[in-house]
Amino acid sequence: MELRHLEQILEICRAGGFSGAARRLEISQPTLSKSIARLETQLSVKLFERNGGAARPTAYGAFVAQRAEALLQGVAALSRDLEQLARGEEGRIRIAVGPASRLRPLPQLLRHVAVRFPRLHVETIQETGPGVMTALQDGRVDIAFGYSEHAARYGELIRKKMFEDQIVLVARPGHPALALADAGPRELLAWPMALPSVLPGVELWAGEMTRGETENLRAFVSDDYALIIQRALDTDTIAMGASFLFEPHLRDGRLAQVRSTLAVPYACWMLTTAERWRSPLVKAMAELSRAAMREAPPALAG
Repeated sequence: MELRHLEQILEICRAGGFSGAARRLEISQPTLSKSIARLETQLSVKLFERNGGAARPTAYGAFVAQRAEALLQGVAALSRDLEQLARGEEGRIRIAVGPASRLRPLPQLLRHVAVRFPRLHVETIQETGPGVMTALQDGRVDIAFGYSEHAARYGELIRKKMFEDQIVLVARPGHPALALADAGPRELLAWPMALPSVLPGVELWAGEMTRGETENLRAFVSDDYALIIQRALDTDTIAMGASFLFEPHLRDGRLAQVRSTLAVPYACWMLTTAERWRSPLVKAMAELSRAAMREAPPALAG
């Protein structure tokens, strides 16, 4: 059975006969009749009861017509998506990012999007790490960039890894923690921490904490890494995050890495739902994101 057969069956049902359907399909009535007759022979079922010029679908014909409408609508939508994709007139894409993915890979992706799809409308929202996943699940965005641990509970999502890094601790020059070697949580939680959220891996590293350690671990929580970094620059607070976020400050000496036993990997993923993954545009976003990540990472603003 081919798509043209579905179109023919659907039009015969709508027109109530072969002659009217043939006119709508812009083919001759004998051609349409022969096509359906051959299909009936191939399937070994009768699709229509013919009575003079009228045609009424059998149970088999009605079943095929019902399924055909949804299938043809899907094909039409796919054709529109492909045409729009080729013209760069996709409408819009909605993207959710967390505190870290707002800085990488979002800016790099947007530069590629501006070249490939200059007329695409882009909407971005910044959420907390868990909030990125909620926005995707609630249908407020088409794709999300987030940390792997936040995505762990959503097993049904489509995931495309963008890049990997390591969670590190940093402090201002002269901080007493910099004199320590392989410092553990009991030593480091004597100082306040600044971070966007407490990741499961960090909680596992911290282990059972005193009340004071718990308060220090959550001393400064922000979804803005600029504020997290400024806190570490201005006070004895130790900042925590993926190493790429602190690279400019580590390079010019404004911050230094604390040597610790913390060993928590960071992996940034592009995530979407199975339904949205059917869109050529969403697939294009994954390809552009990966292309952007293959380039040398730009220096983050200091």
